[in-house]
Amino acid sequence: MPGSAPRRIGTAFSAFLGMIAVAVIAGVMVAVAVTPAIALTGTTAKNGIGLFEDLPTDLKIAPLDQKTKIYAKSGGKEVLLASFYTQDREVIPWSDITTTVKNATLAAEDVRFYTHGGVDPTGIIRATVADLLGKNVQGASTITQQYVKNVCVQEAEQLHTTAAVDKAYNVCVDPSVGRKLREARLAIALEKKYSKNQILLGYLNIAPFGGRVYGIQSAAQYYYGVNANKLTAAQAASLLAMVNNPNVLRIDQKANIAPNSTRRDYILANELSHKLITQAQYDAAVKTPVKPNITQPKTGCQSAGVAGYFCDYVVNSVLNDTAFGKDYNTRYANLQSAGWKIYTTLNLDLEKKAQSVMNTYIPKHSTVFNVGSSAISVEVGTGRIITMVQNKNYDNSQGVDNTAVNFNTDYAYGGSSGIQPGSTYKLFTLLDWLKSGHTLNASVNSDQRTIPASDFTLCGSPDDQDGPWSVGNDAGASENGLHSVTQATALSINGAFATMGEQLDLCDIRSMAKSFDVHPAKGGTLEANPSSIIGTNYVAPLSMATAYAGIANNGTTCTPVAIDKVVKADGSVLSVPKTSCRQSVDPQVAIAAAYALRAVMTGGTAAGDNTPDGIYEFGKTGTTDGNANTWMIGTTSKVTTAVWVGNISGSQDLRATNLGYCPAGYSSQAAVQRHCLWKGIQTAVNKVYGGATSWPQPASQYLYGGTATTTTPSTATGTVPNVQGMSKSAAEAALVSAGYAWAIGAPVSSSLPAGEIASTSPAIGSSAPQHTEVTIFPSSG
Repeated sequence: MPGSAPRRIGTAFSAFLGMIAVAVIAGVMVAVAVTPAIALTGTTAKNGIGLFEDLPTDLKIAPLDQKTKIYAKSGGKEVLLASFYTQDREVIPWSDITTTVKNATLAAEDVRFYTHGGVDPTGIIRATVADLLGKNVQGASTITQQYVKNVCVQEAEQLHTTAAVDKAYNVCVDPSVGRKLREARLAIALEKKYSKNQILLGYLNIAPFGGRVYGIQSAAQYYYGVNANKLTAAQAASLLAMVNNPNVLRIDQKANIAPNSTRRDYILANELSHKLITQAQYDAAVKTPVKPNITQPKTGCQSAGVAGYFCDYVVNSVLNDTAFGKDYNTRYANLQSAGWKIYTTLNLDLEKKAQSVMNTYIPKHSTVFNVGSSAISVEVGTGRIITMVQNKNYDNSQGVDNTAVNFNTDYAYGGSSGIQPGSTYKLFTLLDWLKSGHTLNASVNSDQRTIPASDFTLCGSPDDQDGPWSVGNDAGASENGLHSVTQATALSINGAFATMGEQLDLCDIRSMAKSFDVHPAKGGTLEANPSSIIGTNYVAPLSMATAYAGIANNGTTCTPVAIDKVVKADGSVLSVPKTSCRQSVDPQVAIAAAYALRAVMTGGTAAGDNTPDGIYEFGKTGTTDGNANTWMIGTTSKVTTAVWVGNISGSQDLRATNLGYCPAGYSSQAAVQRHCLWKGIQTAVNKVYGGATSWPQPASQYLYGGTATTTTPSTATGTVPNVQGMSKSAAEAALVSAGYAWAIGAPVSSSLPAGEIASTSPAIGSSAPQHTEVTIFPSSG
């Protein structure tokens, strides 16, 4: 065609000039790489070499984003529960880079890597000529240059806003000659600072492999389900093919299999031509179809299976504590990218058994009410959480079987507002009773009745903040009358604990609960009012388990922990919060309380809950108003387990609702499920942890009164003095003088003026052993 020859001549001339320009740039790079000193003289300040030398040489390589992993123990080994990441990367050492992977990398990206100085002039000219001739061959950037570019991109992606990321990323991929020269200068400087193997390792750990997959190790695991050091020649070439164009060549998309296979075979052929593999290895590799084995990483707590709620608690423990970062954003970033290995307290084998027990006795949903249940086991003396399960799937999607709310924990650690603990909270009145000098054998008025708030003391003064309290007994009027404190604890008689509360200070009872680390699930201060005696505060099962573990630990409470150790990406150990133990009550008071709580399981409201292993156990049941929520908390010397079964919403009466999940011999009432649940979990726990088969006996003073030096009941017999007509304080003084302890009973009908003592139990003038607690009954007037 006319005019075609001049155009061809013009094109060829332009190509020739381009080649000359490329050759000049390449020559400058070679000169700088080999003889950088020539650029330091004044005579070269204006030439190309001087300008090139003025470019930056300090490449700051920040730690790579790596996924954080959470582990639990199973069979004595650490097992991965879940991982968290923005980039799915696991940095590996050079020892895990096999010859197979190294050769595939060289053939794919830079066969002269081990002979050039960071830039490859021969490669630049070759790539330019090939581009002019329309041939598709290996690019001009060396592995070192690509590494520099990836470091830049990594730094950009670590910025905190989308705008900042985009701006920095565009600088990294800018197609200008200036950016290419800067990249080349940094590559040359990098080669002077690091060995070839170090650069190649850095490249393989930082390279993108499509989506959120970064680094050869995560790529091998995700695409082929193996570690990088187990990749075949075909698999390695297939993975390195992706680096050329990750979004087009990633093999988790079926449409990309064919182009990936083409690129893979090119890499294998390049390996063969450079004698990196044999003909036989090449023939076998190219005959192997590209067949991925996509293995999704265990990301997020939904991947933790039965340990989903525990995993969520660990995550919130990290996000809520400054030990893991100065502020929330830093802590979140660390969780997603710091590459920590978080080793937890969870016993995964027991967790699976606890969930199995939960699934056996508590349904995921009911057509009658919104049934909820949780169970948690805490190690005595360490605070370590060893199991944490619920009756729901850990899932924030819709559905009656699912929830992401963790009922075992506080609001800040799982979104629960807490649950009223019912009579399990009576523990703190019992402890304050004993601490105040009262005894377990004291007879107290157990009548259900209405009590003016002013009969209670609140922080040293009569309670004038609350209205009258109508206290009822679970078994109604049949539990009226006098009961010893031990009997009242075993049978959980509300009226008796109301009487005990009248003789104490509501603020002291609250302080006792606080000393055992019990607190409202949503924060703030525990209520101190008459009804709080029987458990109206909203608390987490973990708080109550911690308190009962404190009793089993002779009155020393240890705050709960879920993390044993955190190892950072560099192998150093991060200092993490440890349990904090404090003496909440005198050990002898704790022993006396355990004595009363033992009666709950030998002849009280949890008499059928003893495990069949002979281990000494004590605990307490709890039921809230209208039987809407039920509890069982029990402990051995080694492990405490707290279970709750109740209404997630609404107030269905569990005693009027049949579930029928417990075995024969149990009631089918929903209220009974707590017993089967607790016994099943604790039996499994005891097989692993064991426990004491006996417990110290209480000091005599906590049974019969007297002083702390009294170790056995006194055999001396005295006569109950005549305190009739005396004031309360005078009667108390007379009884103490006669060698007796005292307790206040409910007012009785009498002709004496209101407030004066009308009668006693044991009766006035009767014989009673020294140190017996005598109940005095004031006249109602």
